[in-house]
Amino acid sequence: MNRNGRLHALLATARVANIPSVIVNVWCGAALAFVFGDMAALPLVPVFLLAAAGVLLYVGGNLLNDWMDRDWDAVKRPERAVPSGKFQAATYLSGGCVCSLLGIALAAIASPVSALIAALIAGLVGLYTWIHKRTAWSVLPMGLCRALLPVMAAAGVTGGFSTVGVFPGLALLAYIAGLSLTARFESMEEIPSGFRRLARLLFFIPPALGIRMHLDAGALPILTGLFPYGLWMAACDLMRRMKLFRFVSFLLAGIPWVDGIFLLPIGIASGMSGFGVACLVLPPLAFGSALLLQRLAPAT
Repeated sequence: MNRNGRLHALLATARVANIPSVIVNVWCGAALAFVFGDMAALPLVPVFLLAAAGVLLYVGGNLLNDWMDRDWDAVKRPERAVPSGKFQAATYLSGGCVCSLLGIALAAIASPVSALIAALIAGLVGLYTWIHKRTAWSVLPMGLCRALLPVMAAAGVTGGFSTVGVFPGLALLAYIAGLSLTARFESMEEIPSGFRRLARLLFFIPPALGIRMHLDAGALPILTGLFPYGLWMAACDLMRRMKLFRFVSFLLAGIPWVDGIFLLPIGIASGMSGFGVACLVLPPLAFGSALLLQRLAPAT
């Protein structure tokens, strides 16, 4: 692919390497709602609609983010699509709005509650877009955008608000906040010690939530969910110590392992059913896809 062409610029704007993790975030909420909600069957049509809604909200947010950052990018990242002239700023603004509205519309087909959550995600995207260059606290609305994806999915398949989506949602919030704090200070030679300690603490929250949710599942299923996450986090910490420039990109690729903390124990318990296989396969598949797609376009 021509890395100077419009297609590559658009894929970079969409952060296409992160889209597989968005899909797994949605699946995680739907799968947990199915298992813990005592449902007779998992309705697949709403799952597909909600996955598409999540992707549209994510892509729309990235378009709006690059539209807002066009002046900053003109100085710091002139190769990006808008400052380089590959796309007009108005195109990104309108594209971001259209994607966000379509995402809300698809969520509305699943359920009114999931539509409200999708609209909240869109609002948080707007808030993050407005404040992210102004304060480190912008990691909260950014993390909430991800955190609400499993909540939206659980609401979409049950038809009403379901608390089971909160556990993976809080795990994603903690992970994304830790990742974002790390990315914000990645270019600094000395990261403020308070933020460094906070980021490390946040990365321990997803395993704690996974243990709490699957407390009755037994040691082996819980460890099956925790092991890939812990292994990848250890690898990422080693990359940080070696000062590898792709450290944050690798953290982004590891988002599906946060969902894996919740999904892999379910997959083991569900055996070789289609649902169980999906829970076992989707996190590593999304992880591998993210690493491959990062070769096509940057994840940040």
